[in-house]
Amino acid sequence: MNATTTKDQPLVKNAPTPNRWLWGAMLLLVIAGLGVSGYLLWGYTVPNASLACGGSHGCESVKNSAYSSVLGVSLPVWGLAVYIALLGLVVAQKHRLSAENGRRPYLALAIFTFSLVGVLFSAYLTYLELFVIFAICRWCVASAVIMTALFILSVFNLQQSNQLQ
Repeated sequence: MNATTTKDQPLVKNAPTPNRWLWGAMLLLVIAGLGVSGYLLWGYTVPNASLACGGSHGCESVKNSAYSSVLGVSLPVWGLAVYIALLGLVVAQKHRLSAENGRRPYLALAIFTFSLVGVLFSAYLTYLELFVIFAICRWCVASAVIMTALFILSVFNLQQSNQLQ
C-alpha cells in the first residue's frame, strides 16, 4: 500500500481534477452568459424597458419579432435556463464527489451537449436576425459568442476528463 491508495481505492484528495484554468474560464463564461440572459429577460419583461443597443434599434426589432419566443416562452428565459444548467454542471464537475463517483466524464459530456445545443440554436437565431428579421441585437450576439466559447472549451474539457479517468 502506498501513500495515495488504500487497499483498493485511491484517496479522493489526490484524484485528478479538471484543469483550473479551463474550469475557471468556463465558469466565467457561464456567469457572463447569465448576466446577458438576465439583462435580456429584464428588457423583455419590464414594461417600457428599452435594451441598450448602441444607438441602433436592432435589439428592439428582434425583441418585438415573431421569433422572440419558443413554445410561448421568451428566448431570454430559455437562455437563462441553459446557463443555469451549465453553471450547475460546471460546478458539479469540479466537486470532489464527482471524482469519488467517477462522474466527471459524464458531467463533461453533459456540458459539451448543452453547449453544442446552445451554439447550434444561437447559429439559427443569428441566421434569423440576418436574413429574416434584418436586425442585429448586440446582446444576442454577445450570448452567441459566449456560448461558442463555452462550446470550444467544452471540447477540451471533454477530452481532458476522459484522460483523467
